[in-house]
Amino acid sequence: MAEAMDVTGLLCIFGPIVLISLPFVVFGIVWMVVGPFMFLYGVLFSERNTRKRMEQVVVREGASIEHFGKDPLSTLKGANIVGGISESGLVYASFVYSPSHWQLLIAWINQLFGGRIDVMHRVISVGRAEAKQRLREQAQSAGWQDVLNVRIDTAEMTPPTKPKGPKAVEIFAYGTGVKYG
Repeated sequence: MAEAMDVTGLLCIFGPIVLISLPFVVFGIVWMVVGPFMFLYGVLFSERNTRKRMEQVVVREGASIEHFGKDPLSTLKGANIVGGISESGLVYASFVYSPSHWQLLIAWINQLFGGRIDVMHRVISVGRAEAKQRLREQAQSAGWQDVLNVRIDTAEMTPPTKPKGPKAVEIFAYGTGVKYG
């Protein structure tokens, strides 16, 4: 009887600890098994996925330019416009991206030797192209004929608890959509 009581007492004391720690143990085991495969996936496919993403953006960009008859995005403030503007409004789009761990590793190694970090250049180019294309699509869906004074801002997004942890970048594109009278 006393032995059964001891087991019950131990279960009452250590049971909640085991239940709380069990998800962490399972996550750790899964991470140890899946983590290397995710890294290997990044090694094998990150550049291909980046290139494929850029090709998709270029196709969508071509469709937008065909719709407008020209590229509707302009960094000009509208001083070159001869006709009057009948309506205007804010147009904006954003895109958040993060390089893969493999791309970050290659960039870190490249940074040791100095020079241009091509891996990051390609990732940033895809991000900017995607943000600009989303801006074109927003302008098209809102019925604007042009987007003037286009600006692109970037913001690094890193969790405050891990300043040296994984990073993501938000690219925010905005401008003034106009309709001519």
